[in-house]
Amino acid sequence: MVKNKAWDWSRSEDGIWHIPSEDSHYLVNYWKQKGYVNFLDLGCGLGRHSFQFAKAGFAVFALDLSDEAVDFVFKKASGEHLPIKTFKGDMTNMPFENEKIDCLLAFHVLSHTDTPGMKKVIGEIERVVKPGGEVFITLCSKDAWSYKDAGFPVIDENSVMKIEDGPENGIPHFFADRDIIDRLFTGFNIQSLKHTQDIIVEGEEYGSWHYFIKASRKI
Repeated sequence: MVKNKAWDWSRSEDGIWHIPSEDSHYLVNYWKQKGYVNFLDLGCGLGRHSFQFAKAGFAVFALDLSDEAVDFVFKKASGEHLPIKTFKGDMTNMPFENEKIDCLLAFHVLSHTDTPGMKKVIGEIERVVKPGGEVFITLCSKDAWSYKDAGFPVIDENSVMKIEDGPENGIPHFFADRDIIDRLFTGFNIQSLKHTQDIIVEGEEYGSWHYFIKASRKI
């Protein structure tokens, strides 16, 4: 398995990573109505979803591989007295007890691994989420330019290594299709599955394709 590598946040100038995603506005209200309390922001980055859920009253667990990201979230949460516990760690070996988490959001982060790593990550998610708990996960699609046409070095049949200037340089990327998703999520009931071109770069002819998956842990 390729060793996972953290984002280099010093090379990211995009303010979008401070703004909660569109889907999170629905999830924060839906999961609150369901009475969920323990929320895991898996691959929290700069904490855009950690802060959003903490302000809504959730007990937030924020995990990331980047020292810089975890440090940023910790300092901001402390300064604003928000109920966020930060953890530096790898998503393939999470520092949480079994069935600790009510709901989990992993937005544009799980794909930062290879095929063996992805199998471990999904296994870890199944371990830490309570039976009946819910997850919202995005995965890179094999329809993406990065997989089909970029010519990045191939790691395995589903994964490439990004080698381009920016915060993701040298980070493995896993790409899925519907069959792969069905095989990965055998421990979950998939409630919603969307496949969309969600990131389109202005002036470019290509965009990033992702799967958006909402699922519940089987009881």
